[in-house]
Amino acid sequence: MTVPLVAGLAGLGSACSMTPPGGAKAAVSGARSGGGKGRPVIGVSAIDLTSSFFVGMRTAGDQAAHDYGVTATWQSAEGSVEKQVSTIQNFINQRVSAILIDPLDKNALRPVIARATRAGIPVVTMGNKVQADGNYSTLYRDADNMSMVARAIGADLGGHGEVALLVGARGNYVSDTREKAFRQTLAHDYPGVRLVSVQPTAFDARKASNTTVTWMTTHPKLDAVACISDPLCLAAKSTAVSLSRPGLRIAGHDGEPDMYPLLKNGSMVIDVLTGAERVGYWNVAVGARLAKKASLPHDLYLPSYFITTDATAARLKSRGLSFPYVTPPRAEQLGKDYKNEFGPRRPDSAMTVAKP
Repeated sequence: MTVPLVAGLAGLGSACSMTPPGGAKAAVSGARSGGGKGRPVIGVSAIDLTSSFFVGMRTAGDQAAHDYGVTATWQSAEGSVEKQVSTIQNFINQRVSAILIDPLDKNALRPVIARATRAGIPVVTMGNKVQADGNYSTLYRDADNMSMVARAIGADLGGHGEVALLVGARGNYVSDTREKAFRQTLAHDYPGVRLVSVQPTAFDARKASNTTVTWMTTHPKLDAVACISDPLCLAAKSTAVSLSRPGLRIAGHDGEPDMYPLLKNGSMVIDVLTGAERVGYWNVAVGARLAKKASLPHDLYLPSYFITTDATAARLKSRGLSFPYVTPPRAEQLGKDYKNEFGPRRPDSAMTVAKP
């Protein structure tokens, strides 16, 4: 569903309360009630269960659980590493069939992940490369993708201007990798574009909005904001519009449908389709296959796509940048086709593309 740009900001703030509707117990009991007796149970420890991205992940993840004949039990870490460790330990004690984790901190979780794998439980770190003890990692082409985001911003600005970057949480593999790639590529390829600020948000759109308010004052010539995740960019753009800065450009990552109107009107330069629902379905599909003793590589990579319009692509090409892309309508189709991509009828080899 697409929300109006300015009106959507309040909804974004409330969507990131880090508390799942009905609380953590409701998340567990709701998942279990849908499972049949004797089904494998997949324990999922998510960063959050209420922001738009994680809601989409869970919705499609539950569909994957149904398709694969497993039960998914979802728990929110609610921004707490300690709570995430406790949740994983509870999954170990319950002897679930597999554990999926979106790690808040890749280093802090290594000991509890090692305990799970020693107990014979397959562990998947979602979107994060965590080197623990035999765990699996579902990964994106983070460095390549975010480098292209930096190039698109640089080309769009004609090689000169000011850019700021909204990131997630320090220690989160996805956020750290995307930030590093963006910084290095922008500095190398477009030295005339100044990166004036990089601010962590804990993946909270409200913090992204507050940061944008500050930037509008401290950097009055700010041309663009890039983000490692789309909800942060949507909050930034909504805030800029409310402060009479409608010309602020954005560029992000995730391919959320809420961003497609911004791509179409040209205020968003580029997005990267991983897709919340694709990510959720894919991860639960991987967990279900591992629970059923499939043999998979320990590092699995999700296919991704750059999204922009034909008009924006032509403008960037005129400024020296060309890349393969899909248009927003095609991205919307790809974002909903996850069952055909990763469903139970597909071979195990369909769970990954080649390592970047």
